[in-house]
Parts: sequence; structure tokens; C-alpha cells
Amino acid sequence: MKQTRLANRYAKALFELAIEQQKLEPIAEDMRLVSITISENRELGLLLKSPIVKEHKKISIFNALFKKSIDPISLRFLNLLAKNGREILIQQVAESFSAIYNDYHGITEAWVSSASSLETEARTAILELLKNLSGKEVRLHEFVNADLIGGFIVKLGDYQYDTSTKTLIKKLKDNIKNNLVLAGK
Repeated sequence: MKQTRLANRYAKALFELAIEQQKLEPIAEDMRLVSITISENRELGLLLKSPIVKEHKKISIFNALFKKSIDPISLRFLNLLAKNGREILIQQVAESFSAIYNDYHGITEAWVSSASSLETEARTAILELLKNLSGKEVRLHEFVNADLIGGFIVKLGDYQYDTSTKTLIKKLKDNIKNNLVLAGK
């Protein structure tokens, strides 16, 4: 919990600096890139957590990875985190920055898992429903999960709507099991 609050503070500070410097869009894109790079590269994540690797080595790695692809403000920010021994928070800071950015622009993110790719009509209907529910523009992330058999699961913040065939079968199975137990008494 302490790390999350600290990551939020750093993200808010960077967000305010980005607005002040009129570089909100490029820095938001940089934070997305940093977050994706760390999440998709296990070795980089382990390196950031390693107390054995010295700060100057981590800074040189950031420079090699990002110098040509991100804004100098973003790079200096990453280096500052490393100098302060906070490099373990970088991915959390980047994710918090994205959440602050989305909130600022009235955007929310939702995830839908379905047994097969959503058809255009279904995607449009889900987006419209989520927009009405949240009152915000919705960025929909789609995943195919054949284990669901049919239907879909939608997650928006703390809200989850599950119409998957897998869940319906499980509920039916539990209901039959419970009724058999009750009938046996």
C-alpha cells in the first residue's frame, strides 16, 4: 500500500510537470511505452528490483533503452527515480500516470473476454452500455478465451458482468449439487 501511494505521488508530480511544460501527450505516450516495456520484459523488471545492480548501471540501461524514443523530461524523470532508489516503482508510476491521464480526459478502461472475437455489433453494444454506465469514454481491451465456451465477461473498474457459458454451467452444477444435498436431508 505504501508503494502504491508513493507511486501515485510521483505520477501526480510528473503529470503536473507535463501540463506545466505543455507536454502532456508525449509524456503520456512515454509512460505507456515504459509500462509496456517493463511488463513485457521480465529481465528488465528483475533488474529494476535487484539491489545488486548499482544506480549508475540502471541509469545507463534507461538511457540505452529510451534515450531516442522518449521525451527528455520523461528520461530525466526515470533517472531521478533511479538516483533516489525508487526504480522499483517505475512501472507502478507509469501505470498511475496513465490512470491520472485517463481520468483527466474522461476516459475509463474496460476489459472484455469472450470465447471468440467479438462481432462489430456486439462490440458497439458493449461500448455503448459501458459508456452509459460510466459516463465516460471507454477504451475497450478485448481478449479471446476459448475456455469460456460462449458468452463474455466484462470488467469496468470494480464492476464485473459475467455471461460466460463456463460460469453458467458452474452455477447450474452448484445449484443441482445443493438441491441434491437439501433433498437428501
